[in-house]
Amino acid sequence: MDIGRHAVRMVELSRGKAGAFVLEGYGSEALADGAVGEDGIDDLEHVMAAARRLWERSDFQARNAAIGIPAGAVVVHTFRTNRIHAESELETLAREHIAPLLDYRAADACIDFCIVGPASLPAGQADVLVAAARRESVEDRLAVAEFLDLHAIVADAENYAAQAALLRAGAGGAAAPFAGMVLAADIDAERLRAEAPAYLVACGLALRGFDRW
Repeated sequence: MDIGRHAVRMVELSRGKAGAFVLEGYGSEALADGAVGEDGIDDLEHVMAAARRLWERSDFQARNAAIGIPAGAVVVHTFRTNRIHAESELETLAREHIAPLLDYRAADACIDFCIVGPASLPAGQADVLVAAARRESVEDRLAVAEFLDLHAIVADAENYAAQAALLRAGAGGAAAPFAGMVLAADIDAERLRAEAPAYLVACGLALRGFDRW
């Protein structure tokens, strides 16, 4: 679910027995000017209503969702640690490293982290990627998912989601994020080809949802 400044866009994917992605459906619903700002949702009720209309019109069946967080609302930092810490110690270190980079209190942030090394580093060392976003910005988007009775399993920066879609699309690039996917019977291939670029982020988010499994 991609909640942009001008529209809510959704992409529903499943995976066939052979592992191929199946595009079950996609769609968008326009938003009023000012409903969504650069940093967050300013009119939550309006966005919820738009998302509901889109959901019901598109007859989506998914129960899990991946939600996008605006790239401008996400602060990312990487630090190196000299030893592999327990999860709780890493969380403390992550907060300590990201806090000085925020223009708001760390207590008001949703913070996530992951180890991105240490394949090429000396034994015992690791690089840790930390991402933070205003809690309000994340929770508003979670609220939209919950309003649709969806379980949000992934919250990802929109630019990272777009990269995931581009990586999979290969030579097709942003013009063809659904390249190579099986299309549900009611999807018009020609129409999809024309509309696909607008769904780059939503496609990437849907793909990211499968990273957990």
